[in-house]
Amino acid sequence: MSPVADTNILVFACRWCGLIGADGAGRRRTELPASFRVIPVECAGYVEPDAVIRAFASGAAGVAVLGCHVGGCRFNDANHPALKRLELLRTLLDTTGIGGDRLLLGFGTAHEHHQWADTIRDFHRHVEGLPSMESWMTSVAGDR
Repeated sequence: MSPVADTNILVFACRWCGLIGADGAGRRRTELPASFRVIPVECAGYVEPDAVIRAFASGAAGVAVLGCHVGGCRFNDANHPALKRLELLRTLLDTTGIGGDRLLLGFGTAHEHHQWADTIRDFHRHVEGLPSMESWMTSVAGDR
């Protein structure tokens, strides 16, 4: 198994919880991996599976979707159906060879910036230890 050389992590962060957690970690100058990018979304429940697949097709080694605690969503508990959708997507990612363990769905509150930072660091370490996605990217390019 060769480790991922450049472990790019894309984070879809709910603006009510996930993004505020990221902001809190930044304000406290919490040390985080340099190779992750945050995309703010109105609600983690609104992140569609095709956005996750496009992230992988664009070179992300891992994708995290971070939102409010289940039951704490401001949008009629939209993160609960998101959990179900993304669990199904994990199965699809396993089937396609990407691997469902490259997708993280995490929940927290705006005040849990330490937990947010720990989640990002732990996920980054996990993805770093996975095989390179180079062979998958090559097979996708060959199918076009």
